[in-house]
Amino acid sequence: MKKMILSMLFLVYSFSAQAYEVSSQKHSISPASIDKAITLVDKSGSPQHKKVNVIVTDSGMSTDVSPRYTVYLGFASMAEMGNISASFKVNDQASKFISASRKSAGIYEVKTIEVRDEGMYEVTQMIDAVKMFSDEQKLRKNCGDDFCDHELKTKIIISETIKKLN
Repeated sequence: MKKMILSMLFLVYSFSAQAYEVSSQKHSISPASIDKAITLVDKSGSPQHKKVNVIVTDSGMSTDVSPRYTVYLGFASMAEMGNISASFKVNDQASKFISASRKSAGIYEVKTIEVRDEGMYEVTQMIDAVKMFSDEQKLRKNCGDDFCDHELKTKIIISETIKKLN
C-alpha cells in the first residue's frame, strides 16, 4: 500500500499541465541561426496557398544551462490579391528540440527538452491554431476585392504537458 501511494505521488510530481495564449507578432530571425524548418501544412493547390511551418533557431552553445533553441510557428496564406502571415514564438527555453507534427486540422504538437529549477523536463506543447485560420478568412473577407497584404493579429492556445526526466 505504501509503495502504491509513493508511486502515485511520483506520477503527480512528474507530470504537470498548463495552458496559455500566445499573440502573433512580427519576428526578425537571422537565416544563419535557423537549425530546422519543418513544414506541417502545405496546401499549394488551393486559391490561397497556405503553409504552416515550425522554425527552430539555434542561439549557440553555452558553458552553463542557458536555453539553446527557440521554436516559432509560422503561417502564410499567399494569394494573387494579397498575402497574409502570422508568426508566434512558441518556446524560447529549449535545450533540445525533439519534434514537431500536425495532429489534426489546426492542431500541432512540439516536443522539447528544457532545464528548469528542479532538473530536466520533456515538454510537450499542443498548439491550437484553429482561430488563426478563421481570423485569416475574416480578414480576407473584410478586404473584399482589394489587395490584402497584412500581418495577421491573432492568438493561438498552447497546452503544455511537462514530464520530469531522471
